[in-house]
Amino acid sequence: MTTKTSTKKGRSGPEEQQQIAFFDYCNYMTLATKNMAYSLAFHIGNERKASIQRRIMMKRAGVKKGVPDICVPVPNDKYHALYIEMKIKPNRLSPEQADYLRHLNQCGNYAVVAWSADEAIETLEKYLHNKL
Repeated sequence: MTTKTSTKKGRSGPEEQQQIAFFDYCNYMTLATKNMAYSLAFHIGNERKASIQRRIMMKRAGVKKGVPDICVPVPNDKYHALYIEMKIKPNRLSPEQADYLRHLNQCGNYAVVAWSADEAIETLEKYLHNKL
């Protein structure tokens, strides 16, 4: 499945558009294959802009810096779960994101950065079919 969300400058579209394409694929595959692993994928909404007071409340409620965008809480033969941080160039991981991915990997998960919906989909398919 090829996704094309480009800007006038020819770069990938915003991370959100890439993420939408990824979840469109998951929704399609849930219906096409009846494999519920696709339907369990979800977005972790941690990146909201907020006032200082709201950020304090969000932090107290469990919102953490660096948490990846996507979680697929399905174990495979090697890992407990899949986590994907969506990025588009020229964006880079924050130090908190790099640390969080490293810690997730140390805990037996597969946590990676995907630079496009296509890369995220390829990672998901390899993960679900134990090809990593």
